[in-house]
Amino acid sequence: MAFTEPEAKVLGALSSLNRSYALTVRELCRATGLPEASVQRALLRLSRSGLAMGAPHGPARWRCTDRGRVAITRPVYRDYARTRP
Repeated sequence: MAFTEPEAKVLGALSSLNRSYALTVRELCRATGLPEASVQRALLRLSRSGLAMGAPHGPARWRCTDRGRVAITRPVYRDYARTRP
């Protein structure tokens, strides 16, 4: 699956998190510099593809799946993958 730039940015932001953390759409907007509508569209496509999922604790928090972590490490998306702090 080829990612659009917003999808790669969102997945890159999510993949940089520790597996126990999740971000809201607003936090993803701040992390990526994208407008809310773009983040929501990206999350919808990523979740339908099994690359991102809603966090079980609390509403509207998102995390990267293991499959998403593998996908964002492909060489073409290397610039979007962030290292963990």
